[in-house]
Amino acid sequence: MIMSIIYYLTFMVVWSFVTIRSMLRRQKKREAAVFGGIMTVSSIIGTLLIARVNLPSMIVPFKIVFEPFGKMLLMR
Repeated sequence: MIMSIIYYLTFMVVWSFVTIRSMLRRQKKREAAVFGGIMTVSSIIGTLLIARVNLPSMIVPFKIVFEPFGKMLLMR
C-alpha cells in the first residue's frame, strides 16, 4: 500500500508540475494557482482514500452553505 501511495503522489506531482509550467509559459498565473490548489487537495484526499482512511461525507459543507438558500426560496 505504501508503494501505491508513493507512485500516486509521484504521478500527481510530475503531472501538476508539467501542467503548471505550461500555464505559466502562457502567462496564466491565476489559472496555475487555482490548478495547483485543486491538485494539492485532490492529492491529499486521494492519498487518504488509497490508505483506506474513512473520510467524512462531502455533503455536509454543501448542505450548510446551500440549505438557507433553499429554505429562502421555498418561503416565497
